[in-house]
Amino acid sequence: MSVKIVYRDIAAGADEDALVTAPGAADHTDPALLPFGGSGAAIATLEPFSWVLDGSRELLDGQPLAYWSEAMSGPDGRFETPPEISIRFDSRYTSPGLLLTFDPATGDYCSHVTVEWYRGANLLKKKDFYPAGPEAFCAQTVEAWDGIVLRLRATGRPYRYAKLQKILFGVDRTFLRNELRGVRATQEVSIISDQVAVNTLDFTLDSKSDIDYMFQMKQPVSAYDGDRLVGVFYIDGHDHRGKGLWSVSCKDAIGVLDDDPYPARMLSSEPARELLEDVLGGHFRLELDGALAAAPLTGYLPGGSRRQALQQIAFALCAMVDTSGTDAVRVYKDREEQPGKIPLQRTYINGAVDTSAIVTAVQVTSHSYSTSGTGNDTVEVDGVTYYHTAAVTAITNPNVTAGDKPNVVEVKEATLVDPGRAAAVAQHLYSYYMKRSVQKVKIVMDGEKPGDHIAAATPWDTVMDGFITSMHITLSGIAAAECSVVGVDVRAVGGAEEIASGEVMSGEV
Repeated sequence: MSVKIVYRDIAAGADEDALVTAPGAADHTDPALLPFGGSGAAIATLEPFSWVLDGSRELLDGQPLAYWSEAMSGPDGRFETPPEISIRFDSRYTSPGLLLTFDPATGDYCSHVTVEWYRGANLLKKKDFYPAGPEAFCAQTVEAWDGIVLRLRATGRPYRYAKLQKILFGVDRTFLRNELRGVRATQEVSIISDQVAVNTLDFTLDSKSDIDYMFQMKQPVSAYDGDRLVGVFYIDGHDHRGKGLWSVSCKDAIGVLDDDPYPARMLSSEPARELLEDVLGGHFRLELDGALAAAPLTGYLPGGSRRQALQQIAFALCAMVDTSGTDAVRVYKDREEQPGKIPLQRTYINGAVDTSAIVTAVQVTSHSYSTSGTGNDTVEVDGVTYYHTAAVTAITNPNVTAGDKPNVVEVKEATLVDPGRAAAVAQHLYSYYMKRSVQKVKIVMDGEKPGDHIAAATPWDTVMDGFITSMHITLSGIAAAECSVVGVDVRAVGGAEEIASGEVMSGEV
C-alpha cells in the first residue's frame, strides 16, 4: 500500500451558489445540473455517424441531462451562433480554472470554448481554450469572481450538439508518495459520545510541478492508504515554506460543523434522521444506522455549534459519531459483533495496558419540559417559556468492595435524555465504564478505523477485547497507527490463542 492524497482545488460552495441560465439549451436538458453533474448516459441521436447500432446507446427517456445545445454545429464543427451559458453567484470565489466534462460516454466534446470571469459587471479575464477530449481543465487563476460566461464555439466533430455534463469550479489534483512528507492523521471516536471528536490530517507537499496551489479554507482533501479511503478532510490552514513546499493542516466535517452555529430547539418526538439532517445543514452526507432512523427525540436542544448539537443527539441515542473511512458523517450503534482479529504479527513491541479505577455507580439525570408549571427552573425557546423538571436514574456496581473508593459517574446536562430514555442511557454508560482496560498498541493497518470492535494481541499472551477509540496514523509505504483500545484484557483461550501467537514487530509505540 502507499499513501495518496486527492485535493479538490475548487471554489468551495460555488456549486450550491450557482444560478445557471442557458437560453440556447435543448428542452430536454436542465442546465441547473451543471455544477453537480448530469447523467453520463450515451444517448442515441440523429447526429451523422453518431448512432452506433451495437446496443451501447440509450433512447432518450427522461435521463437527467445537464446541457445540450438546441443548435447543431456545421460541417467544420463550428457554430454560427455559439451557445452561451451564464452563471451568477451571490458570493465571490477564487479558483485555478474550470474543469469541463463534456460527453465521455460518446467521446464528443467542444473543441473551442471561450470563458469570461466577472466581478459584477466588470470583466476580470477572458480566455480561449481548445479542449482535445471529453474532459478538459481550463487553467486560469482568477480571484474574487461572482460571474462566469462560457461560449461553446465549436465541436470536435462536425454536425454535433454541444453537450456538457458538468462544470467543476476548480480541479481535482492527486499527490502521490514521491511528493508527500510527514502525512499524519488523527481519528477518534467516543463510544458513549460524551464528546464528538474532530479528526485531523497534516501533511507536507513537496510539489514536483510549477503549479502555485492556493489551499483555500474548507476545500476537501481525501487521504488514501492505497485505494482504501482513510478519510475526507477540509483545509484549515497552510504555510508556504518555499518554492513548491507547503505544510497543510486539515480537519474533518465535525471540525467544520464546530464553526457553524445552531439555534436552540425544543423537540417533541422528532425523528432522528430529520433532526440529524437539519443539524448537518445539507453540507455533509449523513450515513445513519437504520436502527436509529425513526428513533424519536424529545427535550431541549441548547443553542451552540452544530457539533455540540450532534453530540447531544448522539449521546441520547447511545450512538457513535465518526467520519473515518467515509465521505459522510456516520452515526451508528455499537452492535457488539464478533471482533476483528489483529494478530501479534501486526503489532509493534512495547504496547501497554492500563487499568482505570473501578466505577462504583452511574447516575443519569433525565429532563422533562412543559409550558405549564412553577418555579425558576425554566428555559426559553422561540419566545416560549418551558418549565424544567429533572429525575435521576442510577445503576450501582454490585462488585464494589469495602476497600473501593467511591467513584460515581454523573451525567446532568444531557437535556435530550427524557424519562423514557434514561434507563437505556444509564445502562449504556454503565456497560462502557465496566470496560476498565485501555490498551496502547501500534499496529500495521488493514482497514481498521475508530469504533471497530477488535481482539488485539498483547506481548504477554493475552488478548484485548474492546473498541478502538483513537488512531494516530502515519501514512507512507506502510500505514501504521498508534491506537487506544478500550475493553477487557482476557486470557488467550479458544480462538484467541491464534491472535496471541507469533512475534511482535520491531519498533516502538
